Amino acid sequence: MLTGCGRIPDGEYAASVTLTGGSGRAYVESPCKVTVSGQTITADIVWSSPNYDFMMVDGVRYEPVNSEGNSEFIIPVKLGKEMSVQADTTAMSTPHLIDYTLKFEVIDGGEADPEASGEGALEEAESKVEAAIDEAESLLEHEESEEDIVGFITERLGKKIVSTDDITYATGFKIYRLEGDYVLISVRDSRYYLIIPEDTTVSGLPELGEGIVSLSPIGDPDVELVAVRRPIDSIYLAASAVMCQFDAIDAIDLIKLSGTQRDDWYVDAAKDAMDAGSLLYGGKYSAPDYEMMVDKDVDLAIDNTMILHSPKVIEKLEKLGIPTFVDWSSYEESILGRLEWIKVYGVLSGKEDEAAKVFLQQKQMVEAVDAGALKGKSVAVFSVNTRHQICTKKGNDYLVKIIEAAGGTYLMPEGVSDDNNQSQVTISVEAFYQYAREADILIYNAVIEDAPGSLSDLAGMDSTFGDFEAVKSGEVYVVSGSLYQLASKSGSIAQSVGEVLSGEKEKTDYIYKLK
Repeated sequence: MLTGCGRIPDGEYAASVTLTGGSGRAYVESPCKVTVSGQTITADIVWSSPNYDFMMVDGVRYEPVNSEGNSEFIIPVKLGKEMSVQADTTAMSTPHLIDYTLKFEVIDGGEADPEASGEGALEEAESKVEAAIDEAESLLEHEESEEDIVGFITERLGKKIVSTDDITYATGFKIYRLEGDYVLISVRDSRYYLIIPEDTTVSGLPELGEGIVSLSPIGDPDVELVAVRRPIDSIYLAASAVMCQFDAIDAIDLIKLSGTQRDDWYVDAAKDAMDAGSLLYGGKYSAPDYEMMVDKDVDLAIDNTMILHSPKVIEKLEKLGIPTFVDWSSYEESILGRLEWIKVYGVLSGKEDEAAKVFLQQKQMVEAVDAGALKGKSVAVFSVNTRHQICTKKGNDYLVKIIEAAGGTYLMPEGVSDDNNQSQVTISVEAFYQYAREADILIYNAVIEDAPGSLSDLAGMDSTFGDFEAVKSGEVYVVSGSLYQLASKSGSIAQSVGEVLSGEKEKTDYIYKLK
């Protein structure tokens, strides 16, 4: 995924998009955003209609990243070269998988010229790429460390660091305690969140006192300081995995608007709050109800990393005086790292003691999981989608980490790596058969697709399933759809998964044996 003129430095770029194939009526919005990270290049593309329900790129299935509006996908791409893709459209009486050719040409890091095309566009793209490389090299020469940035912020504030929280497992954040009850939270995406005490005038950074909720404290466009003012008692929550953290510390009452519909919650307290009317649906992350947010006097939006693909939403919220906190907990490499983010929400809610208590309890449960329970056992995770394809998990997935904590050996498709942060991959039944037929244990992932009612139902889904060793021995299990919304119960989940897979129990709230 390299261009002919050398590797493009990591960052976000605008790219013109050329689409050919199909009936000629469909198009992809141009320019689009292209993100470069190491050897991986992805494009965020929006089709001209809402009728595309999945895309196939190099044999891998990609689902839309939105549920409303024209179909939007994030797919791996090659720059400056034609690439063949398929897109499934539901606009006809029956779904059709249509062949298309896409070509992406980098224009610059800002707005692209949709009329630029042909040789002139390529020359312009190449010259701007060279300029981007020069700029990146210049930034690297003056790269600021976190220590430098924190030092700059505290110096401007005139506040010394009193202490730094002990964060043992998470790698995506740090918490600094400053004089005057200020708290500074640094997050892995180079955002710094300054939690400002109630009724306090910020000195040293006058910009923060003028209603601007974010700025670059050192003039580096990749570093952002976001002001979050207490009290934080009216939150719009679009990061569904965070609701359980607030529930665990008894702080759901601070969340007034939800980016998730009532029936999509597995957190009972969230359902109860929506039934009672104290929690309302405020629109999905990429299209929040701004009027409702203003009406509810929202003082903080909490999103997951998908919001980074909708920067205009963040900009609009800033104009309304609503800061956005981006949760990166799903990027943690360990169960406890993901769980430790509860400390961040303890700070934001003012319930730090409760957060510390929950973390300690769940940590002890994770540590008590018998790491030898599944020793020597191979495990594969799967579900069957409506296209009769297998959806499985990559090694960086949360469930996989739980399996490994219990001593299991996780099986993945050949050639699949964890280089990007997508945790799911779609493959053929034949490919699944090749690597998982002799697995000791199969786990059906009901988070994605409804589970079969019995082993015989599973065997009836495909003629090959009856040949799987786990099906023959009855070692097939189903995980609940609640799994990914309950990170605050990581210890309980890890313990119950270990107990069921090792044969101690047949069923818990999170997993059961298929019979």
